Amino acid sequence: MKEGLPDSRISAWLKEQGGYISRITLGRHKRDHLIDAFEKKRKEAAEVLQRQQKTIKSEADLATLVRNQVNLMLEDGILMPTLAEGLRAQEIIDRRNEKSTDRDLTIMLAQVLGGVAVIEGTAREVRMEITDGEA
Repeated sequence: MKEGLPDSRISAWLKEQGGYISRITLGRHKRDHLIDAFEKKRKEAAEVLQRQQKTIKSEADLATLVRNQVNLMLEDGILMPTLAEGLRAQEIIDRRNEKSTDRDLTIMLAQVLGGVAVIEGTAREVRMEITDGEA
């Protein structure tokens, strides 16, 4: 079992020898007694994290909360996203940034046209002579 032999093969071999033990029982025995301490603690920590994630409450943006949780899961090796999922997530972030930029521009233009906004810069007086097209 410690060498990684599948439970079903061990169960089949025991059945041939006349001492059948189900693969489910063998798997439970392996989990309870043959996993090293580090792996056992890692699994327990992962279970605790999953329970905590179910109870996380946040007043912040849902997208930000999900992004942070996904980052944690990626760092812990729990989650392995596909390229398509990554591209789709980046597209959502880009679209959100574009909407924010458009909204800011719209607000600034409304302030300028309404006479509320002050545009910073250096003022210059420009004089043009208007001619009737003759040189």
